[in-house]
Amino acid sequence: MRRAGRFVFAQLVVVMVGWAALRGGSNAATVGYIFLVTILAVALWTDLATSLVSSLVATLFYNYNFLPPLHTFTISDPSNWIALTTFFSASVVVTRLVVRARSLAESAEARRREVEALYALSVDLFTATNRVGALGEATTRVLTNAGASGGGLVLFGISPYDQKVISWSGSKEEEIEDLIAGSGRHDRPVEFPAAHGRDVYLPLNIGGKVIGVLAARGTKATLSALESAATLVALAVERERFLAETAHMQALEEGDALKTSLLRAVSHDLATPLTAVALQIERLRSLVDGDALGVVHDIAEHTGRLRRRIENLLAMARLEARSVMPHPEPTPAADLFRFAREHLPLVAQHRRLEIQVAADCPEIFVDPSLALEILANLIENAHQAAPAGTPIELSAFRHPLEHDRVRLEIADHGPGLPVELPSDTSRRGLGLEIARSLASASGGQVTLANRPGGGAIARIDLPAALLPMVAEEVPA
Repeated sequence: MRRAGRFVFAQLVVVMVGWAALRGGSNAATVGYIFLVTILAVALWTDLATSLVSSLVATLFYNYNFLPPLHTFTISDPSNWIALTTFFSASVVVTRLVVRARSLAESAEARRREVEALYALSVDLFTATNRVGALGEATTRVLTNAGASGGGLVLFGISPYDQKVISWSGSKEEEIEDLIAGSGRHDRPVEFPAAHGRDVYLPLNIGGKVIGVLAARGTKATLSALESAATLVALAVERERFLAETAHMQALEEGDALKTSLLRAVSHDLATPLTAVALQIERLRSLVDGDALGVVHDIAEHTGRLRRRIENLLAMARLEARSVMPHPEPTPAADLFRFAREHLPLVAQHRRLEIQVAADCPEIFVDPSLALEILANLIENAHQAAPAGTPIELSAFRHPLEHDRVRLEIADHGPGLPVELPSDTSRRGLGLEIARSLASASGGQVTLANRPGGGAIARIDLPAALLPMVAEEVPA
């Protein structure tokens, strides 16, 4: 109704201006200029269609009242045809230029407002995303600037159907989730007409991966403006994830540093009294005999085991802190078994160690000191579990399935493993956990199994030191 009213009023203005010029006795040239100014004003005030009709009305009025023969729509002088055509053409050109200039000005103003809104949004996003709820507030601001009646921000998990709503306003029908998933799966905007404007679902793409969707419902904003806002929101989401991961990594590093310093402090505090205890044990060996000497041997064995545990914990702490790195080298399995027997003299005194190395067993590519500690911990566990007088069997051979690995086995004749290993580290044994950690640092793993006939087997799988193939020289 408003547009129709403007159309009628514009034509009345043209007629009234022409009638006033006619009553005032103006000549044809003056009336032509007056009509051009009037049509210019109409073009500035209304739209293109209204201005064109006003140009036609002014042309007819000009012909009827100012070009002879008067009060007719005919023209007797050919030169007046040129004047009338020129007047109408000038009116149309002025109308189109004015309307086009106004349209460009409105578009430029809209773009200016969009740029200002995007700038303000970028400042908000990249200065406040370390606050809880900042993304939701930024999404609300995006929707407000876009003139949307509802919508929000939804992030994806492992798939577009694994959706986490960060912020949402307005109604959310059941099919909204499918529309969001479809936009994310196909990585392109989805638009639908709405009662006021349209509903737009924009995927948030970072590095070729869609991380979520920005939904703007009932908006009249341009698609380019919405896509720019969606890009800013995606960058803010990625920045927030990066800040969270950085904080998590910093906490882990601080925890590792604290654990390492704590282990060093505890180990240092324990090493001094253990050294004193070891010296006193050696004095007791020369002072007692009989049954008391066996007690001294037991004390020495447990003290040695405790010392090795402390040294293992320090080695683990240094490996986890990356203050030292493993230095693997080709090492024969037989040498490792011999070193382990020499490293555990009390075990070797009380129990027979049966060693078997397969003829085709390759050398192991491992740090000898780490491999020795792995074997020592598992042999001690077997020694504690097996009955007195039974042997511990040590064997080495090529892995049956992975030919680039060597398998070491420590088998005992004890009660075997429980049906399910306890989850508590203290109940599983510190030696087993140390062996697993050192094996993992060496590129291998430790597994446990029950052996046929009773007892348990600890298997250590480590990389083999495979030599490169050398082509044989063929004699000429």
